[in-house]
Amino acid sequence: MRSDYVLYVIAVICFIIAGVFVAGTIQLEATMSLAATAVFFILGIIFAVGGYAMRPKVAAPMPTVSQPSPVEPSPLVEEKVEAPAVPPLVVEAPPPVEEVPVVEPTPPPVEEAAPTEPTPAPTVEEPAKVKEAKPEKKPVRRRRKKKAAK
Repeated sequence: MRSDYVLYVIAVICFIIAGVFVAGTIQLEATMSLAATAVFFILGIIFAVGGYAMRPKVAAPMPTVSQPSPVEPSPLVEEKVEAPAVPPLVVEAPPPVEEVPVVEPTPPPVEEAAPTEPTPAPTVEEPAKVKEAKPEKKPVRRRRKKKAAK
C-alpha cells in the first residue's frame, strides 16, 4: 500500500474525531472540547497535506515515434515524382563600412560679456487665502474609576 493512502486515512480519522467533538457527543469542559477540536482538525490538515506531498509524481508520457514503414510502389502503376527544384540560398555579405575619422569641433572663442542690469522678477499675485473650516472638537468622555474593594 502506498504511504500517501495511509496518510489520507489518518487525516480522515482526525477529521471524524474533530467532528465528534464539535457535535458534542463527548462531554468535556468547553475549553478542553475546543482545544481537542482544534488539535484534531489541524492534525487532519497536516496529514492530508503530507499525503498530497507523498503521492507519486506522474511522469510526462514520452511520445512514441513510430518508424515509417517503407512503402512499396505497386508494380502496376509507376509514377515518376520529381522533387521541385529549389534554388540555393545566396547570402550576400554587407557592403564594407568605411571608417570616417572623428573630428572634434573646436569651441568658439569666448568673449567677455558686458555687465548687464539684473532684470526685475515678474510679480506674481498670490491668491486670497481661504480659511479652512476646522472640524468641531468632540467632548472627551472620561472613564469612571472602579470602586476599590473593601
